[in-house]
Amino acid sequence: MMKAACLALALVALAVPAQAQMAWTDQGFVNVNFGGQAGSRTLNTGTTFDLYGEQGSLDTSQDIGGGAFFDFSAGYKVWRNLALGAGYSRVKNDNDVAISARVPDPNIFDRPRSVTGTSPGANHSEDVFYFTGTWMIPVTDVLDVGLSFGPAIFQVTQDVPTAITVSEPSAAISGTTIAQRKKTTAGIAFGVDVNYFFTERFGAGGLMRYTWGSADLEGATDSLTVGGFQIGAGLRVRF
Repeated sequence: MMKAACLALALVALAVPAQAQMAWTDQGFVNVNFGGQAGSRTLNTGTTFDLYGEQGSLDTSQDIGGGAFFDFSAGYKVWRNLALGAGYSRVKNDNDVAISARVPDPNIFDRPRSVTGTSPGANHSEDVFYFTGTWMIPVTDVLDVGLSFGPAIFQVTQDVPTAITVSEPSAAISGTTIAQRKKTTAGIAFGVDVNYFFTERFGAGGLMRYTWGSADLEGATDSLTVGGFQIGAGLRVRF
């Protein structure tokens, strides 16, 4: 996915003709976008819990997909066509969690039973604060392209099952205890904006961007890759 995103962004950048490198005459920009983030990864967790005076074990697996995102960014020209700026985006989704557990027996010590089940609707969200340098490329009087790159800070929030309750004597899962794990981690963001202006100040644009980070969540058996390839569109303001 990362290779495909880099290739797509590079092709868009190369498609802008060299002779279109006119001076950018605006002083700054404000962009608002709505769109979708692609990407699919799996979060596996492992933990133990107490039941009937013994310790049981709990393993879970869930797909963390993409989702709809909202994005806001602004920048100010500091040199020639270069603007420095910052932005915020948010992605949220929810997915079912597959559960596999070893549950103690209420009557016989040290005879765990294997049970499986599903916990629905575990929430996942990514709040991303990014800082970018954007090189603005005016193509015509009403069309420009912005190429941006910079670091990003991800604030990841994830629902993780930490224990279960069971109904006897079948040991069927009757309830799940959910804990909210949070992690702040660093990453990158780079993208391409193509913008068309209906008036001197106001227009619309399309966004292609790739964000990437890696978060170590409590209880997870491996690092969780966050971010992904984003496509969106929205309002453009120049001043």
